[in-house]
Amino acid sequence: MNLNENQIRNLHNIKEMAYFFKINPKWAVAVAMTESSLGLNQKSPTGCKGVFQMSSIAMKDLHQEMVKNDDDLIDIACGVAFLYLLAKRHGTIDAATAKYCDPKDVGFYVDRVKKYMEEIVMDTDMAELI
Repeated sequence: MNLNENQIRNLHNIKEMAYFFKINPKWAVAVAMTESSLGLNQKSPTGCKGVFQMSSIAMKDLHQEMVKNDDDLIDIACGVAFLYLLAKRHGTIDAATAKYCDPKDVGFYVDRVKKYMEEIVMDTDMAELI
C-alpha cells in the first residue's frame, strides 16, 4: 500500500489515539481505510467528512470546527473514541464494526474492515508504522 504523507500522519495519529483508548490500532486504521482511505477521500456524497466520516447530529459542532480548521486530528480523536465506545458496548470488533456503518451495508462493511486488518498485517511497510 503506497501511502502519502498525509495518510501516514493520519495513521500515526490513529495509532496514538487507539493506544490511548486501549483499542486495537489495526481495527481503528482498518475502519479509517474503509471510510476514507486514511484521509485520501474525505468527502462523501452524503455529506460526511473527515478520516472517520463521522456524521451524527451530535457531532455537528465538532464537524464545523473540524472543517473550519481543516483538522484531521479532531476527527481522528472522535472516530477512535467512538470505536472505543462501540467496542465496550458490543464486546467484539465484528459487532462494534457492524454498528459503525449504515445497517444496510453491514456485511460488506465488516468484510472490508477485516480485509484491511489482514492487509495491514501482511504489508510490511504499513505493519512497521503500527
